[in-house]
Amino acid sequence: MHLIGSLASPFVQRCLIVARAKGHELAVELPPGGGMQSAEFQAISPMGRVPVLAFDDGTYLCESNAISAHLDEALTGPALLPQQPAARGRVREIAEIATGELAAGLRPVLVHRIFRMSQNEPVVAAGLAQADRGCAALARLLESSAGPYAIGDTITFADAALVPFATLAMAISQDDDVAGLLGRHPFLLAYLERAQADAILARTPQEMRDAFAAIVARRTQAAPA
Repeated sequence: MHLIGSLASPFVQRCLIVARAKGHELAVELPPGGGMQSAEFQAISPMGRVPVLAFDDGTYLCESNAISAHLDEALTGPALLPQQPAARGRVREIAEIATGELAAGLRPVLVHRIFRMSQNEPVVAAGLAQADRGCAALARLLESSAGPYAIGDTITFADAALVPFATLAMAISQDDDVAGLLGRHPFLLAYLERAQADAILARTPQEMRDAFAAIVARRTQAAPA
């Protein structure tokens, strides 16, 4: 069993954190056929996105939320949801906002400004507003969190989502609007700094930074003079 994707992807890292928190390592392989647009990859990923979990029997599972839940249920090791129903609900709430608001809002910045795959400033502006609202909600939910974790004293699904998406914001903070977002919501980087006291969570920012820098370098070299 292994993941298909890139270490630069916060969605891949979300799944890696889950596996690592349970005491398992998953290899990460690049999409088959040379990239995400290849026919080979499109055949195994219905939405054409990473990550994809490849099983040893030749079957696949896509979408980071589904993969994370499967890994938590299928792998031995500590559960990433608390026992108490209220705490379980809060973990899911934080993970949902981190994924559906912060990450979704940052994606247009990445596509249209950082990688310049196209240009669509109205979409970028809407994404930044979405990310801003998500950060405001997360700040309220995490205001009582003083330790390295979002909820309680162990890694949960909340951390598996928050650490990669906070790292993504930091990685693209050369964009003035993203820098402003981080400035308005300092809790995000404060949480990320605390989270790195955990050896498992600390791996994600380093892996993402290294992989992201390699992608930017390749795109720069490939750009016409």
